[in-house]
Amino acid sequence: MSHLDIRDVAARYLAYRSHTCREMQKHLLQKGFSEEDTAAVIAEFIEFGYLDDSRYCMQYFDYAFGKGKGKRLVFAELKEKGVSSDTIQFAFEDWEAEHAGEYDEKTRAREEAEKVLRMAGKEEIDEKLLAKIGRRLQSKGYSSDVIYSVIGALRR
Repeated sequence: MSHLDIRDVAARYLAYRSHTCREMQKHLLQKGFSEEDTAAVIAEFIEFGYLDDSRYCMQYFDYAFGKGKGKRLVFAELKEKGVSSDTIQFAFEDWEAEHAGEYDEKTRAREEAEKVLRMAGKEEIDEKLLAKIGRRLQSKGYSSDVIYSVIGALRR
C-alpha cells in the first residue's frame, strides 16, 4: 500500500470524530500498515494538528462530565484510550481553568443522586435507597469521599 493510502485511511478514521494517537496507531496497524509508516503518518498528523491527545481530553471531559461521569472514571477511560497520565492531568487542569466555577464534582454527584431519588419516587430516603445512590455514584466513577459526602448530606 502506498503512503497516500495510509493518509486516506487515517483521514477517514478522523472524519467522524476525534481519536487519540494510540487509537490511530491501533487502527492503522490493524489495517495492515507497517509500524514505520504508521509512526510517520501519526507524527505528520500531530504536526498538522489533526491528532492532539490534549485537545481530545478536553472534548472528552465536556462529553463525559455532561453524562454525569466522575473524574476517576473519566481519567480511567482516557488511559484506556492510550492517553498518558501526564497529558490527562495537564488537560484537566486546563479544562478546569476554562470552566472555573462550572465544574464541581460534588454538585454533579448530587445531581446524579437527585435523578435516582426522582426515579424512586419515594417520600422518605431509607438505607436501601442510599445504598442504590452509592452504587450509582460508584458506577459513574465518583471517589468514595464524594459519595460519602453526598450520602451524608441526604441522611440529614
